[in-house]
This record gives sequence, C-alpha cells and structure tokens, in this order.
Amino acid sequence: MASKGSKLSAETSAKLSASLKGRTAWNKGKTGIYSAETRAKISASLTGKRHSPEHIAKMRSIMTGKKHSPESIAKMKGKVFSPEHKAKISASLTGKKPSPETIAKRIAILKGRKLSPETRAKLSASLKGRKQSAETIAKRTASLNKPETRARISASITGKKRSAETRARISASHIGKKHSPESIAKISASLKGQIPWNKGKTGIYSAETRAKISASKTGKKQSTETIAKRTASLNKPETLAKMSASHVGKKPSAETRAKMSASSTRHFLGKKHSPETKAKIVEKRLTQVIPTKDTKPELKLQQLLNTNNIQFTKHKPILGQPDVFIEPNICIFADGDYWHGWNYLQGEDFSNQPKFNNEYFEKKIKRDQSITTRLEVQGYKVLRLWEHEIIKEPKKCLDRIRAILQ
Repeated sequence: MASKGSKLSAETSAKLSASLKGRTAWNKGKTGIYSAETRAKISASLTGKRHSPEHIAKMRSIMTGKKHSPESIAKMKGKVFSPEHKAKISASLTGKKPSPETIAKRIAILKGRKLSPETRAKLSASLKGRKQSAETIAKRTASLNKPETRARISASITGKKRSAETRARISASHIGKKHSPESIAKISASLKGQIPWNKGKTGIYSAETRAKISASKTGKKQSTETIAKRTASLNKPETLAKMSASHVGKKPSAETRAKMSASSTRHFLGKKHSPETKAKIVEKRLTQVIPTKDTKPELKLQQLLNTNNIQFTKHKPILGQPDVFIEPNICIFADGDYWHGWNYLQGEDFSNQPKFNNEYFEKKIKRDQSITTRLEVQGYKVLRLWEHEIIKEPKKCLDRIRAILQ
C-alpha cells in the first residue's frame, strides 16, 4: 500500500480527532466480532512492540484528571473475571518485573495517600485466612534483611512519632491476641544468634519515656501462668549456663553499682510487703540453706548419727532450719564456736571488729535463744551442741541425743 509507513501530520491528526469526538466506537459493547485467527494475528503483530515515550506522554496527558463516570463504575461493579481470564493475565505477567523507574513512580503516586476505612476493611477481609507460601516468606525475609533495605526503613522512621490515635489503634488490635506455639517457635528460631538492638547501649530512652513505661506498669500483676512460664524458662540448665558464662570475669563499675543501689532503694522506698507476700518470703527463706555447704561440725554430727543408725533429715524447712531433724519432733543445732558466740561468752573481746563485734555476737546469742524458745512452744524438743563438743567429745553428744530420743 502507498500509505504504508507514512505518518499523519499533527494538523491531520488533530482534524481526525476532532471529527471523531463524541462518536460511539463501532465495536463498543460488541464481543466475538473477531475470529480466533484474527485475534491471534493482531496479538502477533503487537508482540514486542512498545509505545514511544512521546506516545506514552500523550496518553498520560489525555488521561490525567479523568475519572470514570458513575455509570461506568456501576457497570463494572460486581463484575468478576473468569478463571480463564485471570489465568491469562497471570501468565502474561509471570516473570515480568517493573523497572526501578516504574517502582519509584508508583511510590511517588501513592505517597501520602490514605486508604478509607471501607477500603482497609475490604483488604483485610480479602486477606483473612490466607497463608503465604514458604517461598514467598523466604523471599520477603531476604529482601527485608538487605542492609540497604534496613537502612532505608531506619531512615524513614527516624525522628517520627506515632500519633496518640495510631498508638491506641495498635494497642487495641493486639489486646487478647496470643502467639501460637508454632509462631513462638518460629520467632525464637529466627532470632537465634542475633544481637539485640539495644545490647550495650545506654541512655536510649529519655527520662520522660522511662517515666511513662514505669507508670504504665505500676499496679499491674502478671498472671500465675506467665510467672510460672518465665521461671521455668530461666531455670533451664542451658539458660543458667549462658547467663553464668556471660558474667564470668565481668565486674560492674562503681557508677553501675551506685545506679543499681539507688534504683533498688528508690524502688522499695516507702513500700511495704502485703501479709501474703511476707508469708511467701518466709516460706521461701525456710528452703534456702545458708551456708550452701555443710560446715565441719555439721558433717561430723551427721557421721556420728549415721554410724549409730539414727535416721535424720538435714535442714528441715521450719523455724531456725535445724541442722539435723529427727522424727517426730527433735531439732538439733550444730553451733560454730565463733559464729554463734562461744568465744564471746568465754570473755574474748571483739569490740575492735567493724562488723562481727561484741554487739553482733550479743544479738546472735539472743536470736538463737529466741528460736529455741519458739520451737519449744510449738512442741519441738531442741538440742544445741557446740562445735568443740561435737569435735572433741562425740560420745557425750551421742548420749545427749539418745537421752532426748527416749
């Protein structure tokens, strides 16, 4: 054809456009007007062709500011693509990636836009119950873990504060929600080996933020289940080993010790334990053995009883925590000569000692006497043996034990 390859001038194009303006396209609303062969030819002739930048710019300028009419929107509403049509669209897009320029343009267009509550509700409803494949999750994780991505996210957040409304919405959306055991396991596995973002950092929270955090927790109590779970987690051998290893060879500085002391004092200043808390502390204290290792006179006393086939238990968790308890009600204490005041009673002077002085031993002796009296009031039989008696005169100690047993 003679006209093949020729281009219409701008004036001619403008005239044609003006003459066609307002006319209804001849094929509007018609389907099936082209045969399968014709459609294949048209598709083949267009394959690989791209509009020129000028043409794209023209189309964009024509469409800019235009909106679909209410009639057009009403016609489209409720229409759903057939599975075949969806499959074709998906196949045509498979493997294609938008260029960085296209992505940048999309971001610029969407920047600052806010979805209406209705749109957000629809999106939420459409995604509900859907699960992403392991491959998709892995790709997204890898993408988010790129240094440049993390830097960009960090830069976009730095200095920004969420509004009170946003914080309230986030808080309300999390109320009552709990991670499933599978989610907890996944989160734990994903964090394994990662260094906490705040490790070694100080002063990351302002005084106001710390005050807010403290105020938000004041008066709140954790459930029995939460306390039990945390205790069980902290008491695992591997956890204890890690904590111990992390502190080996480390000593807190004088400033750190001062801060810890001030914090502890401030935390407990003016506070009083409830009767229930006091009872729990007393009960817990009775199960603590101090010192943790049996002393020399205690070991000697235990050996004496074992040799003579006298059954006993050590450090029974009752008042005073007797060193040896013989059923049903006999309490035996192995008192060290120095620590329980025998040397002081024999006239030795400790007034020059800063801590373990005469006043200390007087209080210690009175406390031992008080424990003996209170145990006897409760129906126990109490026998106190001095260290030098157990070591030097074991037979006399055994006779005294047998006498109280009878």
